[in-house]
Amino acid sequence: MKLNVMLAAAAAMLLGAASAATVYPGGSMGVLSPFPAQFGDLFGTGKPLATFSDDFAFDLSAHSTVTGSLSVFFGSVSFSSVLIDGNTLALSATPTGYGFSLANLGVGTHTLTVAGSYPTGANAYSGSLYATDPVPEPETLWMALAGLGMMGLGAARRRLRQG
Repeated sequence: MKLNVMLAAAAAMLLGAASAATVYPGGSMGVLSPFPAQFGDLFGTGKPLATFSDDFAFDLSAHSTVTGSLSVFFGSVSFSSVLIDGNTLALSATPTGYGFSLANLGVGTHTLTVAGSYPTGANAYSGSLYATDPVPEPETLWMALAGLGMMGLGAARRRLRQG
């Protein structure tokens, strides 16, 4: 048992060293940006199998696509579900864990919920979450093309006047 406590303390130090801005359950990741916000949790228990459901808050300043990843930091954490505002997200396997995303999430405060289980001993998981702007609407692209056309027309007229 003493070894488990020492492992848990060492893991906590490693998690803290890996990212000073790691958010733990109940905390807020603040306003998401294209740079990943880190979150995670550390478990130590004498139970044969325990379950968890961790909530992390985050804010969006614009409609965005939110993308994230989860991985086992150490131990044997199993993930059963990931939700944003109660909507279950599909987990896709990656070489280092799992990925998930939700497109066109609105402005405001949202909640990421990570649920799963872990066995006896020291266990931990980590994750990251970031937001990107959605793909522009077709009207926006047409406006950009029209603007470029007007600039080209102006340049051609200028050449005609000079030549």
